[in-house]
Amino acid sequence: MEANQVNDQVIKQLLYSKKYKELIEAGSQLGLVKSYQKMKYDGIIYSVGQIVQLSIDGNRDKKTYGKLIGFCNLQVDEYLIPMIKVQKYINKLELPSKLKELQEGISEFELFQSEMEEWLFCTQIDHEIKLISIKEYEEMTIQNERTYFTRADYNVEKDKFTPPISKWTRICICNQISNPDKSYIQCDKCSKWLHYECAGVQAQQAQDMNFYCSMCRKK
Repeated sequence: MEANQVNDQVIKQLLYSKKYKELIEAGSQLGLVKSYQKMKYDGIIYSVGQIVQLSIDGNRDKKTYGKLIGFCNLQVDEYLIPMIKVQKYINKLELPSKLKELQEGISEFELFQSEMEEWLFCTQIDHEIKLISIKEYEEMTIQNERTYFTRADYNVEKDKFTPPISKWTRICICNQISNPDKSYIQCDKCSKWLHYECAGVQAQQAQDMNFYCSMCRKK
């Protein structure tokens, strides 16, 4: 069997087995990969540094997130396959099961930048998202489904948050990690914020009442 045929089989085997990192490395050695700083997909130009929502294995209901850090075209036979390299962002559902106690304090719109990098198909891009700080997110008057926030990085290999969880803001008498998804009411005397359920109030009451927390009521 000729060398070109062997190389062709290796490339296709890596492609079909979804070993994309090895695929790009092998393709690069064979001169089948051309890299770019930008790529146009579905009428939109994407650039290195943008953060995007991605579909997993073609399933639009399963989402992941990543920062675009590279683009390339991979030549397989007469076809060019556009691929993207991303630095992965972790959401609450992707955190290890042992961190389940954190779930109540982590927002549905919270992401953690990881050290993980991976190659994916360009067609897995859904759309760009905006990533801001938790302070900026809490100050938003109108929230939308394409705005996310971050307060820490998460190293998957070391199982470590930076800054550590001990430095995250905690709130309420229950001392839970601050979660912008939750509803809070502010004490009119000491200005502390409490969860509705911890304060013992209903949402419809919170809008029209003067509220004093249990500590201030005792004074």
